[in-house]
Amino acid sequence: MNAQTTTAAVTPGARIAVGDLVIDRERYLVTIGERVADLTYMEFEALYLIAAEDGRVASYGALAAGLWEDAGDDHRRRLAVLISRIRSKLGHGADYLQTVRQVGYRLLAHE
Repeated sequence: MNAQTTTAAVTPGARIAVGDLVIDRERYLVTIGERVADLTYMEFEALYLIAAEDGRVASYGALAAGLWEDAGDDHRRRLAVLISRIRSKLGHGADYLQTVRQVGYRLLAHE
């Protein structure tokens, strides 16, 4: 089975769409199809930072720097916990959020 991969449609300051996952920065709203994902502020920010990379990998270091003033040595673990919470709230939309081992995370839609 061939999987075609598409990247996010990024419009600065507005909405990012990946498949049926839509991230609306102005309204701090994430939807998967018709369902709203109830993300915290930090969860939203992490997902937005990853999505804004437009299919490229958002590194652990860049994410930690964008989320916390002092990420400390445990930033990978903190990110893993945060990403786990995001995935559980996204439901089937979690499939778009990919881990790139030893590097970071990216958001891609499979069609």
